[in-house]
Amino acid sequence: MKKNVFLFFLALFAVLITGCQNDESDFPASDNPTILLSTKEIYGAPNRKFEIKAALADDLGLKSVRIQIPELFLDKTITFGTDPLIKSYDLSYFFEIPANRGTSEAFKIKLTVTDVSRNAVDENINLRLDGEFSAPAISMITPKEGAVILLSSSNEMPVNFVVNDDSGIDFIHVKCEALDIDEMIQLQGSPQSYTFNKTYTLPVTAANYVLTITARDKFVIPNTGTLNINVVATNEYPAIYLCDQPKGTNLTTDAVGVPMYFHEKNGQDFEFKYYADKDNKEIYFLGQESDFAPHCFGLNETGNLVDDVVSTPIILPTKGYYIIKVNPNTLVYSATKYTPSSKVWADIANGLWHDVEAQRRPFVSVCGAGIQGADWDTWTAWAQTGLHLANNPDNPYQLIGEYVLTGTMEATFTGQWWSPSWRLIKNGIATMSPGENGNAKYPAAPGTYKVILDTELERAFITTKK
Repeated sequence: MKKNVFLFFLALFAVLITGCQNDESDFPASDNPTILLSTKEIYGAPNRKFEIKAALADDLGLKSVRIQIPELFLDKTITFGTDPLIKSYDLSYFFEIPANRGTSEAFKIKLTVTDVSRNAVDENINLRLDGEFSAPAISMITPKEGAVILLSSSNEMPVNFVVNDDSGIDFIHVKCEALDIDEMIQLQGSPQSYTFNKTYTLPVTAANYVLTITARDKFVIPNTGTLNINVVATNEYPAIYLCDQPKGTNLTTDAVGVPMYFHEKNGQDFEFKYYADKDNKEIYFLGQESDFAPHCFGLNETGNLVDDVVSTPIILPTKGYYIIKVNPNTLVYSATKYTPSSKVWADIANGLWHDVEAQRRPFVSVCGAGIQGADWDTWTAWAQTGLHLANNPDNPYQLIGEYVLTGTMEATFTGQWWSPSWRLIKNGIATMSPGENGNAKYPAAPGTYKVILDTELERAFITTKK
């Protein structure tokens, strides 16, 4: 009896051992797996992800790949299935370097690839944390985006910009196919800063041009930056803007309405409606939207209108609404105060959502994209009370508030079921619906913005909160 029990357990043990051995490897001998690295040197930086890329292969089948950086506590194994066998694999693994590591540190990344025949091979990759990943910074002096060159005054286009890069600049390329501009400047000695300054001659025919500036740095893995500048060469101004900001103000940091687009145009006669929020308000007229140069219309020492970047502002003597007319060709302007007669949207802070229209009280909030808390549902506009606008106590025609913008923005200022509503179209125009369709998209840096909806002007002003 004891002998039979012994033989039983002996047989069972043999079966288990055989089973384990079969589980361990049922595969014949094969060649070693191969690792083809995309690079033997990876540059990273603290608090930044880097990518490990390699092509793995085996003539029979891959079993696993192990990725190790002991100092950074990285030990990752990727295991492959055997049904079917995986003979090739493109490794792409991302890892974020901890923020507390130093930029002078360096490590070894160890890759171990094992195949189903239990052959294993290792490869090491150097990891350095002194990487430089910023493209060269191109600072445009002239022309600025959307610049207007008045051909009747001059057909010359000065191009002036500065390029900066910490690792040194390799080359700068200035190109405009329509103007046969194709200049490659190969820099010697890897300077960290370079200033380009050259004047080009434009054809006498009006046209729009795109000037493309490209700069590449001298880092081991080069970074390239590109800037496109749209330039309008014209025989007359397509638009004039009213600007109430001091000279030197960056006119590209606000989201909407600065400077203000004209209201009516007849030939080169431009008309604005404008609200001066205080006595002795200072304004200029600009021939372009993004800068005070090259066309800035103000007053000279004799009080006449001139197109000169050193001109002094026009003064609107008292607070209130004005009709302002200007002709940039004849250099004649007028400013006449008026009293608005449009509807006043009063007491909107006490609005009420109600399915029965007779019991509803108007509120004004916002629907749109790129605005924190907003979507395209007017119920959301009502429910998100932080999006509601309020009456400006100093001006019954203005509704005011603050919004957090998260990026490119589009908006309709609205009450319940789009009544009332003002659609924000291009150039800061906020038309009361029914009106023009097509909400415009406005690029905006994330942050908190002051909002003014002027229902008399049908303009919106969304400006960075100072």
